[in-house]
Amino acid sequence: MLLLAEELFLLSIDPKTKRVYGRASSAMPYSFSDALIAELMIGGQVELHRSKLEVVHSEVEDPLLKETLEIMLLKKKKTPKYWVSALKRSHKNIARKIANKLEQVGVGNIEEKRILGMFPSYTYTFNQTDFIKTMKESFQTVLEKSNKQESLDKEEERVVVLMSLVHVSNLLRIVFPDRKEVKRTEKQIKQLSKNLPVSKAVKVTIDSINTAIFTASSSASRS
Repeated sequence: MLLLAEELFLLSIDPKTKRVYGRASSAMPYSFSDALIAELMIGGQVELHRSKLEVVHSEVEDPLLKETLEIMLLKKKKTPKYWVSALKRSHKNIARKIANKLEQVGVGNIEEKRILGMFPSYTYTFNQTDFIKTMKESFQTVLEKSNKQESLDKEEERVVVLMSLVHVSNLLRIVFPDRKEVKRTEKQIKQLSKNLPVSKAVKVTIDSINTAIFTASSSASRS
């Protein structure tokens, strides 16, 4: 199973330029950090106590999540907002780390070019068509069940978190290219955030990532 950050990365790459979509480029470094935090919260390695995140279980197999936990253990009990920015700095080009991991498992490949023979520039090639189709179907299924207030299984709860990340990263129209469909979906997501039929842990995760990514990316755009 792909991590939330890896799924988010696949949706963020423009197949024409083979780089992150321009509309999402400023938000993505923070969104990737947010996705890693969300993954750890859903997995139970990290919990929110009195508005601050605390590592409660440090055992995890995935190398990217392991590195993230090691970073978080250096400074205990910080807010989600703090960690979204701190992980962006600490990971240093988190997008390339995610891309390298995807390449290693055969999902796609990375090409490196040198600008003026000195500065590295990276492009990413992935087969996104089937992936985007699958994501759209998953999103629609969750939205329909949520509108009916039907309970969601654990995998569908992960989809809710991914959908929230996609929304705050300005990538929703990649999954729903029709403008009317995007507006309708955005409205549904906003309504869902008020009354999600999901576990308490997932609700806390979504509230935390939405606030953290908005605050962090807004601060960056002003600086």
